[in-house]
Amino acid sequence: TTEQLSEVMRYCNLHKIAMVPQGGNTGLVGGSTPVFDEVIVSTKKMNKIQDFDDLMGILICDAGCVLQSLDEYLRERGFLMPLDLGAKGSCHIGGNVATNAGGVRLVYDISN
Repeated sequence: TTEQLSEVMRYCNLHKIAMVPQGGNTGLVGGSTPVFDEVIVSTKKMNKIQDFDDLMGILICDAGCVLQSLDEYLRERGFLMPLDLGAKGSCHIGGNVATNAGGVRLVYDISN
């Protein structure tokens, strides 16, 4: 949960311990690769869709949501995710955002 992650980060900060978040481990930039003795925190269980505003086209979700799951959720509602990556079945949205990963699509209403 967000609260559990906050506690881990608070502990690491207090004791000057580095922390590396890991999601789907599909990235090629090395952002989730530990370099020294960092604590590795998985976002895999932080995978809940919190809210979707179909009027504004805004999706709020946890960092561990898999891109393909988000796309399927939105397609059921007549929308698409703006990202379309080869690793969409395993990459996490948190890593997509953190590395500015993109795609060729925009969120739009496909029912029109």
